[in-house]
Parts: sequence; structure tokens; C-alpha cells
Amino acid sequence: MELIAVLIVMALIMETVDSSLGMMYGTLLSPILIGQGFEPQVVVPAILISQAIGGISGTVSHHRFENANFRGLTRDTKIVLARIIPGLMVVTVGVFAAVNLPELWVKTYIGILVIVMSTLCLSPIKYKFTWWKHYAIGALAAFNKALTGGGFGPVTSTGGIIGGLEAKVSIATTTFAEVCICSASFIVYLFFVGVDWTFALSLCIGAFIGGIIGPYICSRVSHRGLRKSVGILGIVSGIWLLWRVLL
Repeated sequence: MELIAVLIVMALIMETVDSSLGMMYGTLLSPILIGQGFEPQVVVPAILISQAIGGISGTVSHHRFENANFRGLTRDTKIVLARIIPGLMVVTVGVFAAVNLPELWVKTYIGILVIVMSTLCLSPIKYKFTWWKHYAIGALAAFNKALTGGGFGPVTSTGGIIGGLEAKVSIATTTFAEVCICSASFIVYLFFVGVDWTFALSLCIGAFIGGIIGPYICSRVSHRGLRKSVGILGIVSGIWLLWRVLL
């Protein structure tokens, strides 16, 4: 019972951060849980399904607090689709790579990628909106998510800003896209490993609550403040990954 309570609180905190800034749920929670002795085959599927649940409550809340408009086929909805469609195509490749590639290669690649994109996000350049960037970001981020259970948010949130989106829209569309990508990755994982449902459902409860809180916080922060926060958090996330692997 104590473990269940701890998992709920951890998921609540991480999803609050994730749905307010667009990253850190899987990127941080996955290595923390694995570092505490839980097997990756238990942690990663639980991260995926719980983030999908948190993404559902987060998407509804982002729309409610007007961080993005998902009513019908709006531009914001099309951006989500631009991330989901190519993303779903590479999910199986990501899971296959996760099963076969050395962990050192995988995490070093994601850490460097996130640092580079976050640095671009922090630059004062005003990026022009182009659709091809969002298709590329969707495929790349989904591959990362299926690979490790993390790495989706840091790429899509920073990548959305680089692709010309306002920070709030980038964060909200990331939350929405994660629902489909995480669900698809979870289903693929079911063909390779079993699921510890007590572990997974504990994370789902916390993530669902966090998905309600985070978008409200996002709605109260300025575009400039969010852009800077996303960039800094992305760099921290990348450094954290590299530190875990290389030191």
C-alpha cells in the first residue's frame, strides 16, 4: 500500500510538470524508477499507459483553459495529427530498437538531441511556421518514446517552438499527441512483455490528476516565460540523461 501511494504522488508531480511545460514525465520518472530497482520491462509499459491517461485529462484541461483550440479540425488539431500520423509509423521501429540496441547508444543519442533542440528553443530567433517540421518532429519524438518511455515531450515541445508555434500551443499539442503515441507504444509492448497492472494503475491515478492541474499553470504563464522554461528544462533533461549514462 505504501508503494502504491508513493507511485501515485510521483506520477501526480511529474504529470503536473509535464502538462504545464510539455516534458519530464517519462524522461525523468522512467530512470528514477529503474534506478530504484524496478525492471525496465515493468517501468516502460506503465509509463506509457499512465502518460496516455494523463494526456487525456491534460488535453481536455488545455482546451478548457484556452491554451489551444481542439474543437473540430482547427489548426491546433491538425498540428496534433501532423505529429501522430508519422509518429505511429515509427512506433514499432522504436520498440524493436529498444529490444535490440545497447542502452548506452540509445540514451546518449536522445540526450544530445534534446540539448541541441532546447538550445535552439532558447535562441532569440523567431521561427517561421512550416508543416514539414511538425511531421519530422512527430516521427522523431515517437521513435524516442517507444525506445525508452521518455524523450517525446522534450523533442515535441522544443520542436514545436522551433516550428513556429506559440509556447502554449506547442505544450498543449504535445500533451494531445502523447495520448495516441503512448497508447500505440503500449499496445506494441504487450506483444513483447507482460504488464504489472498494480504498478501501472497506480501511476495512472496520479497522472490523471496531474493532467488536470498542469494546464491551469500553463495558462497563467506568459509565452516568453514558457519558451524560456521549456528550453531550460529541455537542456536539464538532456544533461540528466547523459549524466545517468556516461558517469
